[in-house]
Amino acid sequence: PFSVDIQYLENSTEFSLIREKILSLENGNMSTTIYITKNRKQEKYLRTYQWHNILGIYILCMVHNIKLDDNKNATYGKEDIKPAAIIQPVTLPLTLNHLNTKNNLPIYHLPGEDYEEYYTTIDLMYHRLDLLAGRDASNLCRYFRQIATFEAATLFLSSLAFESPFTFLHNNRMSSPQSQLHTVESIMAYLKDTTGLLANPGLRPQIREEVNALYNAMQHLKKRHQDARGSLKHYIIRRYIASVNGVLQVFPGCLLNNNYDPSQRLWYRKALQHPGKIITTEPYLDAGGSGYIITIAHTIFEGKSNALHSIERDQPVAIVALDLPYAYFYKMILDSTPLCQMHNIKCLLFENEGYLIAHPSMLEPKSSLKNQRRPHEHLTHKESYLANDILNHKNLVRKLACANYQNRTLQRFYVFNTSLNEILTNVVHGERTKYAIALLKGSNIFAAVLNSTCDGGAFCPCSTIDRQCLNCKRMDQADCECPCECPMPLMQNLEEEDENSNKEHLSYLNITQQFDYCEPAYEPVLTEAQIILHQESILLSSCVNINCDVFGT
Repeated sequence: PFSVDIQYLENSTEFSLIREKILSLENGNMSTTIYITKNRKQEKYLRTYQWHNILGIYILCMVHNIKLDDNKNATYGKEDIKPAAIIQPVTLPLTLNHLNTKNNLPIYHLPGEDYEEYYTTIDLMYHRLDLLAGRDASNLCRYFRQIATFEAATLFLSSLAFESPFTFLHNNRMSSPQSQLHTVESIMAYLKDTTGLLANPGLRPQIREEVNALYNAMQHLKKRHQDARGSLKHYIIRRYIASVNGVLQVFPGCLLNNNYDPSQRLWYRKALQHPGKIITTEPYLDAGGSGYIITIAHTIFEGKSNALHSIERDQPVAIVALDLPYAYFYKMILDSTPLCQMHNIKCLLFENEGYLIAHPSMLEPKSSLKNQRRPHEHLTHKESYLANDILNHKNLVRKLACANYQNRTLQRFYVFNTSLNEILTNVVHGERTKYAIALLKGSNIFAAVLNSTCDGGAFCPCSTIDRQCLNCKRMDQADCECPCECPMPLMQNLEEEDENSNKEHLSYLNITQQFDYCEPAYEPVLTEAQIILHQESILLSSCVNINCDVFGT
C-alpha cells in the first residue's frame, strides 16, 4: 500500500481547517455539511469527525454521516468544535429492532411446551464440520471441494455477531481443536437452550433470536432444494441467507473459513445497493470448487402487519441468495426461447455494470486464443458493435471512473440505468447489426437480442495482458473500451516542495476532486486449507452422483 495524505480523500468537505485541527489537537470533534449524490439525486448530510491522538504515534478518526431533511438546516460552522464526550458512540444503522429483547425470548412467541419442543428439534449444525471428523462423521460427504452435509443446514457466525470480534478471531487462530470444539458446543447449546439458564458464550444480545428467524426461512429454502420436481434441481449449487448482523445459514451445509465475512461479498453488497430487486453478480470462481458461478440475491425487509415497505425509508435486515453454474442462464435462454437458436440471432444477458451472465461463448471452452478474460467477460469485449452504439444512449449507460488509492490507479467502468422503462434500439440506423435492449423489471439484469449478418466493423480496445487502458490521456462517454485502469501520478513528500512537485500536487489534487474514490474491494476468493478438503477427508464419499454426459450441450 502507498501512503496517501487524507486531504486527497476528504475533498468533498471544507476539510483544510478540519485537517489542521486533527493534526494539532489531541482530541476533539468537528462537523460540516456535505452533499452526496445517490441514485442521481443530491442529498444533504451532516458529517462529523471525531478524533483522538494515540500516544503521538497515530490518530484514530471516526467519521459519521447523518442525513438531513430539507426542512432542517445545519448550524455547524467551521469553528464549531465540541468536546468529544458529547458525541455518542456510533451504532450500526442496520439492526433488527424487534429482536432487541431479552435473550431468552424467541421471535415467534410459542406456548410453553411448543416453545421447548421447537428449540430442541432445530436441526441446525455449526459450520465447523471438520471438528466432527472421527467423532460423528456418518452424515458428512464431499461436495465438490468442501466437507459438507445434506442432512441439515449449517450455521456460520462472523466476527460481527460477537461482542468481542477480535477475541473470536484470536481464539479461532490460536486455540486447540479441543478448545474450538468446546466453543462450538457452547454456542449451539446456548442457541437451543429453552431454560434460559445457560450463559451467553459472547454473542451479541439479538443473535439468538436472529438465528431463529433465519432458521425458519432456511427450512423453506431447504425444502425447495430437496424437492425432486422442477428443472432447477440439478443446477442450484447452494442456497443461503445472511443477516446484516453476521448470521449466515447455508444449505447444503458446508465448512467455511473463520475469516469469512458475508458483508464483504459481492452478492451481499449488490443486494443492499439495489434493495427490493433481484440482483445477479458477475461470474466468479467459486471457492468451494464448483467452478465459475453466478449468484442471485434479494433483500429481505422486517415483517410488517400491512406488508408494505418503503425502499427509501426501510433498511433490509437480511439477504437471501443462491448459486448457479456459469452457463446456466444461457442454457435457460436456449431452452425457453427458440428465437435465440436461429441463424444470425444472438441473445445475451448482462448485469448493471455490463458483465455478461448469458452469452453464446459461455458454451465454448477457454483457450489461449478465445475467452481469455473469463470469467469477467464484458459486453464491450464480446459485442463491440453493440457497445459502440449503446454508448450513445445517455439514459442507458454512463462511463465513470473512480480513484483507487491502494494501488494508485484510476478505475474506468460502466454503470447501466436500472430504472430503464423502455426498449432501446439502434441509434445509428442502416447498420448490419440490429439490436433491442430492455431491463428485466425488478432486477439488475438487461436482456439484448441481436440480428446480425456480420459481427465485424467495430472495435473496443481491450488489453489481453492486463487491465491497463490503451489511452490514459483521454476518457470520453462515446469512446468504447473495456473496463480498465490507468496509473495515478506519483506524489513526492510534501516537505520536498519544488516546481515539479507542485505540478504533481496540482495534478494529483485535480484527480481527487474530479473522481470519487472507489469503494473497498470485495473479499477475495478464499482458498485456505480450512475450506479445501483436509487430507484425511479425501476418502469421503461424494454427496451427489452426477453423470456429466446427461447434461451435454
